[in-house]
Amino acid sequence: MRSRTTALVCSALLLRLGLASAHHSFAPVYDGSRTVTVAGVVTAFHLVNPHAQMSVDVRDDAGKVVTWVVEFDGRLNLTNAGWNDDTIAVSERVNVTGNPSHTGSARMFFMSLEHADGTLLQRPAVERIQALEQQRRQRNEQRE
Repeated sequence: MRSRTTALVCSALLLRLGLASAHHSFAPVYDGSRTVTVAGVVTAFHLVNPHAQMSVDVRDDAGKVVTWVVEFDGRLNLTNAGWNDDTIAVSERVNVTGNPSHTGSARMFFMSLEHADGTLLQRPAVERIQALEQQRRQRNEQRE
């Protein structure tokens, strides 16, 4: 009986480790110390889990079209911030800023997007931090 319990515990741990490694963390993939901005046309936007994704066709300096993959937070975080499937439209011209991959590939993690009409869309986590910082400043001003 003891060996069966040990085998079950080991199996559960191995399964848990496998699930944990299936989802990557930010730091090994993206360079949080740098940002890049690209301008192009959205060819796809998928509001899905574990991370939403967008493809943007960007012309490089030689005039060649390069498809950039932009990774976002997950669907739950984005929809909680009011995003939906129409937040970013296919065929829309955008400027996107994010943290580039360490490999130099045409891939980034989303920080902000400027729509053609000039409206700015930011990563919900950044918006939350800015809102909290604004509240902190207001409390400090009230104390003075």
